[in-house]
Amino acid sequence: MRKSHRQGSTGRALAIQGVVVGGLVLAWGVGCGGRVDAAENKPGAQARQATAQESAVKADTVAVSEAKVPRYLTLTGSLTANEDADVAAGVTGKVVSVHAERGSVVKKGDVLAKLDARAASANLDDARAQVVQAKSQQQLANADCERNAKLFASGTISSADHDRAEAQCRNAAAQVASASARLTLLEINVTDATIRAPFDGVVSERVVSVGEYVQPPTKVVTLVALDPLRLQLTVPESSAALIQKDQPVEFTLTAAPNVVHQAKVAFVGAGLRSGSRDLVVEALVPNKDRALIPGQFATARVQLNEQPMPVVPRTALVEEGARRKVFVVSDGRLEERFVQVSDGAGESVGVVAGVRVGERVVAVARPELRDGQKLQ
Repeated sequence: MRKSHRQGSTGRALAIQGVVVGGLVLAWGVGCGGRVDAAENKPGAQARQATAQESAVKADTVAVSEAKVPRYLTLTGSLTANEDADVAAGVTGKVVSVHAERGSVVKKGDVLAKLDARAASANLDDARAQVVQAKSQQQLANADCERNAKLFASGTISSADHDRAEAQCRNAAAQVASASARLTLLEINVTDATIRAPFDGVVSERVVSVGEYVQPPTKVVTLVALDPLRLQLTVPESSAALIQKDQPVEFTLTAAPNVVHQAKVAFVGAGLRSGSRDLVVEALVPNKDRALIPGQFATARVQLNEQPMPVVPRTALVEEGARRKVFVVSDGRLEERFVQVSDGAGESVGVVAGVRVGERVVAVARPELRDGQKLQ
């Protein structure tokens, strides 16, 4: 009986120890499980794990160098005719013929229209006769003056008679001059009855018809010179001092934005316009085939002087609307950086702001590149 009692006590003690040990094991397991879950739920842990699992991206890089880059000034303007004239009649008369139509190509001196010159021709003939008569009278007066001069020298005639003869000679000379001036005026009227082109150009508008009665200010045709054309640009006050004669200009038209035309600054305004506070400059544009039309809107770039600045390959740029960016290598990772570039042309682009000389950038930007990626 005593042995059984001891065995029962021993069993109960072992059972109690098992419960205690089991509780401790359970408590340790719960505690450890709680710490693991907390570590896994810390902020940024998943981002670090994703970054750790991210594979490094491969990309060729190039160092940002420095070079002299031409600066450009972007302006807007329009094409205008080199010459644009409303050719007037110049004289009074009836239109008897018109020799130019809209779109006619004419040379300087070509006949545009003719007026009835019969009356002017008759007056011209009369003026010529008047000149002949005046010269005859002048010859007689000169002969009288020579005889009176000899008689006056010998004392045969008085001073009054001598002065009267001299006055008649002067009057005769004045009459010849007056008749000659009238003759010249009538010759001009007869010549102007044939209206001619004042310069090479194209007739853009015909105004009169046969049978109309015109006066000196009456417009007959509108004539424009299309080769060369003038590219008229407006420069804001802040950039007016940068414009000089013979600066290269390249421009595109709204009708053909992919075609680049070349020109040079030919005329620079003497001062700013008071109303708009801008400077008007003009460039001459060759137009032998007359493909360009006056009135077309143009966007132009005027090349200014060169200045040193950081240079990157054009392929390194990524365009996002109006903004441009590059990927700079920083501590083995890609850093997305927005830049301000110049309007240069060619394979390299000058960077006004955003990168420094000596930094490395991705030579060829690709769509899959992202800020913060590790570079292999």
